[in-house]
Amino acid sequence: MATLWNQHREVECMRRCLFFFFSVLLIAGCASQKYSRDTVVTQISNAELMISQAKQNGAEEYAPLELRLAEEKLQEAKEALKKEESDLAGRKAEISMEHARLADGNARAEKAKQDALKEQKNVDMLRNEIDRVQKVKP
Repeated sequence: MATLWNQHREVECMRRCLFFFFSVLLIAGCASQKYSRDTVVTQISNAELMISQAKQNGAEEYAPLELRLAEEKLQEAKEALKKEESDLAGRKAEISMEHARLADGNARAEKAKQDALKEQKNVDMLRNEIDRVQKVKP
């Protein structure tokens, strides 16, 4: 019985070691992702498009910080690409896209909130008018 338990513990230890080893390999592989120039150019174009879309959705008014960060990272990506630093440019472009996505989402959410407040004011005004009319009628 004791040897069976020891074998089970050894197998479990081996599984954990293998899991740890492959996890480290996966993380290292993701961390050392290489970007080709074509991939970076596509990412920069996508970031520009996402920034433009965020502006159309009101990010300049409702999410200026996120929009500014997206534009700054986009500029850094372009500069890194000019210096032939594709990996750095790719990472900067990805960060730019994330900031643009955040700016767009925040702008949409804030616009929706403002629209909801306007509608609530309209509803309140109609309720007041209904109350006023009902009080006038005998």
